[in-house]
This record gives sequence, C-alpha cells and structure tokens, in this order.
Amino acid sequence: MLKRQLKYNLIKFLRLHGAPSKLALGFAVGATVNFYPTFGFGVALAGVLAALFFSNIPAGLLGDIIFKPLFPLFFYLNLITGHFVWTNRIHGFDHLWSQVINPGIDTVAEIGRLFFTGALINSLILGTLLYVTVFVVVKRYRRRALQWLVARNRRQ
Repeated sequence: MLKRQLKYNLIKFLRLHGAPSKLALGFAVGATVNFYPTFGFGVALAGVLAALFFSNIPAGLLGDIIFKPLFPLFFYLNLITGHFVWTNRIHGFDHLWSQVINPGIDTVAEIGRLFFTGALINSLILGTLLYVTVFVVVKRYRRRALQWLVARNRRQ
C-alpha cells in the first residue's frame, strides 16, 4: 500500500508543469515544513511558504504530504542535532530524552532551544539536498522516469 501510494505521488509530481528550479524549490520547502510542529496546519503552511518563495505550490504540497510520515523521526533528529550543537557531543543524550517525556518547568526552554536549533540546521540540510536532487531528476530524467513509472504501473 505504501509503495503504491509513493509511486502514485511520484507520477503526480513528475506530471506537474513548471520550471525544474521552481518544482525543486517547492518540493524542498514543502518537505522541510515537517521538521517543525505545525499542529495540523502543515499542508497549508507548505503551500503558503511555496508561494512566498515563488515556487510551485502543488510541488510544495506534495513534498509536505510525502514527508509527513517522517515527522517522529525528524523530531528525534532535531533533538539529537540540537544537543550535538550545544554540547558538542552525541553521548549523554539519554537524560534529555527522559526530560522530553516528562519535562519539568525549567527544562522546557532547554528542550525548545535544542529542538529549534536542530530543526533549523536539519531543514537547511534536507532542503538543500532535496532541491539539488529533485532539480537534477526533473531536469535530466523527468520524461524517462515518467514513462518508466507509468509502464511499470500498467504491468501491475
């Protein structure tokens, strides 16, 4: 089911009209929204940010939808990255995780600082990697990849 949904979204994305740079930017912006807690407004926020960056809005929405299931992983990655940036070490993370699960009033600000520092760094890294990857794929392989996916989809 997940494989089929991913293939469907990929075909949908490759059929979008627009310059490769605008598609790549929209997709990257939409995907990076998932590093932040949006409390149910992630898709709308992805569309607004895609419009603010003058990129492809449907690509931004699709980027958000595809990466939405990875939010728990992104949440954990944000804390690890923030912890590493502020303490310059990866080990010793266990006490922080227990504080996230049962935070005291004095640790909420510390957790927030670690989380948003990690979110900023991770969204910049993932956004850059996604932009470059999607740009190259759309620019060079869009037609071939779409033909291959559609032909493969018909066989199944």
